[in-house]
Amino acid sequence: MKKRLSFLSFSLVVLMLCTICKTPVMAANPATYDGIGNVSYGGKRYFTNRINTSNKKIVTPSDSISSIQQKLNTGGIIQFSSGTYHLGTLKINKSNTRIEVHEDAVFNMNSNILFDIRPKTVDDPRIQNIEISSIGPGRFTIKTNGNKGGDKRPIRLTNVKNFAIAKINIQGNYEGQPFVVLVPYQDGSPGTILVNNVKTYNPIFGKVPTYGVVQDVAATGIHGGYATVQLFAGNNVLLRNIDGENGATVRLEPGSGKDTDNSSLAGPTLGAIHHVALVNIKNKEGFCAVYMKPHAKICHDITLVNISAINSGFAIHADVSEFTRDDSVTVNYQGDTYTVHRKRGRFENVKVKGNIKLEQRGNEKIAWFAYSDLLYIDYSKRDGGGSYADYEKSLEGSKRLSTPVVPILMISHEYRTDTTFNVDRGCYTLDYSNANIQSIGFTHSLATDGGVLYREDARTRNNRPLTDEQIKDY
Repeated sequence: MKKRLSFLSFSLVVLMLCTICKTPVMAANPATYDGIGNVSYGGKRYFTNRINTSNKKIVTPSDSISSIQQKLNTGGIIQFSSGTYHLGTLKINKSNTRIEVHEDAVFNMNSNILFDIRPKTVDDPRIQNIEISSIGPGRFTIKTNGNKGGDKRPIRLTNVKNFAIAKINIQGNYEGQPFVVLVPYQDGSPGTILVNNVKTYNPIFGKVPTYGVVQDVAATGIHGGYATVQLFAGNNVLLRNIDGENGATVRLEPGSGKDTDNSSLAGPTLGAIHHVALVNIKNKEGFCAVYMKPHAKICHDITLVNISAINSGFAIHADVSEFTRDDSVTVNYQGDTYTVHRKRGRFENVKVKGNIKLEQRGNEKIAWFAYSDLLYIDYSKRDGGGSYADYEKSLEGSKRLSTPVVPILMISHEYRTDTTFNVDRGCYTLDYSNANIQSIGFTHSLATDGGVLYREDARTRNNRPLTDEQIKDY
């Protein structure tokens, strides 16, 4: 009898195990998460949590791209479970969409863009109330899986209002694109079009991201010409707690300034950058924490608070437009050929506050600098004969390596004594009267106010000051 009971017990266990094995793995119940909440800074509301629903659609690593996209197409809350995903482009063009991601989720990119946040077409209304965030105290991970100099943009935002991107770690490979990018809506048409045979600024370049926050985002493997976050355009945006290793951490740079840059052909206002706050921006072993270059846009009301870098070239780098002052571009579009003239842009009302720090740790030359920065390296710290080719290349080849140069470089400001700024040349300044500027572990023989260089501080390869003509020749 005992043997029979033992056999029955054994059979029951086997039956239970088989049943368990045949039972499909079900997605876990959705985690409780109510979004990052309302986000304000300096008395201003940048993001309002307007998504309220108890219905959450669960995504697991076994779900197909098409099934995930179907869930995104209806908006609401989509929650990604933990695990490793291999994802193509996910289009977010439905208002009131929140993407919640488990902190242990890893997204491997199989396409140039992962999250593409914009209306379906240029004529569709602006989408609103979009959020992507980790649901844990930690951050979820995006791996770009690209080639050096290639095209990988984990998150692209355009023509969206009231958005939040938060708690993400991005592992890059020096791709030639920003990792989180805010841009005007573009459909391939130039910045200036003909309307009834009259040259007119293209209105689609005014369809930009507005009222939003990007916070608690870090990236590694950043290309020297790009950043963790770049604003090509944007209004009323808060960037807070943004980190970068190599390259730049944040770039405020509307367009590229090249003849192929359609945005720079759309006039000084459409697609510009206005009312933006950068708070707690850090860079390590790269170019700079914040880089500014206006190209053809007039950008205004920028606040920089607590900007720091370790073993990087600069904390803040303020650059100027490079196209000629009598610049013109020939446009060929829809069978018409015409010329568009561009004027140099500038930044207005830039306030620098809090601690602005650049720190040198050790003596290894791992700080990145560009060709235009060559004459600002302290003469006693220059390599070889002082030409650009005498310096070792950066990891991806776009920059050269030295030791930290200075916390703030204002190539945009010609002479210290300047109180007015030449609009024609695209000059502008940074008001750092309320900042505590610190050069830690090094000094620069020409820097003032704790570590600020102006355009006049450039020194030739023979350590001579530039002439007035040279200072104004750019």
